[in-house]
Amino acid sequence: MKDNKVTTLGLLFFLFCVALVGAVYYLGIRLDDLREQADELEQRKVDLTSATQALMDQISVFNKAFNELESYHVNVAESELAFYSDVQQVVQNNGVEILSTRQQGVNKDGVSTIAMTTRGEYYALMRVLAAWRNLPTTVRVSALTLGADKPIGSSTALQGWVQADVTVEAIVAAQR
Repeated sequence: MKDNKVTTLGLLFFLFCVALVGAVYYLGIRLDDLREQADELEQRKVDLTSATQALMDQISVFNKAFNELESYHVNVAESELAFYSDVQQVVQNNGVEILSTRQQGVNKDGVSTIAMTTRGEYYALMRVLAAWRNLPTTVRVSALTLGADKPIGSSTALQGWVQADVTVEAIVAAQR
């Protein structure tokens, strides 16, 4: 009877040890799997954090740009004639010759457009473009094409002379 108890206890102890080793092995494998998942989740967290930060930076840039645009003030021309007169006066004051002018009237949005062909020295034309920025009316250059040209009465092109096709626009106040 004593041998049966010792054998039974030995067998139970052996089974307990085998179960313990099996449990340790299983838990070790499970722990490795969980560590891999934790590493993957940590990497996803880092990726999502950087993506979120990039989006937040973009939102900040857009908000700043929108705030600047909201504070931008557009000066409206009193009339189409006043706009045309201001534009033409600046061109003449800078010694640039107007070859042709086409007023395209005021469209349904209240924008007046003037298309003109001018001729003069390159730097004089650049002064015209700069001076238009200082007009009492907000002026937009919507098209500009430059090409080499010569002064009137000359058969050869002089260096620095250009012919420009330029289109300028401005918002004109509604007539009552």
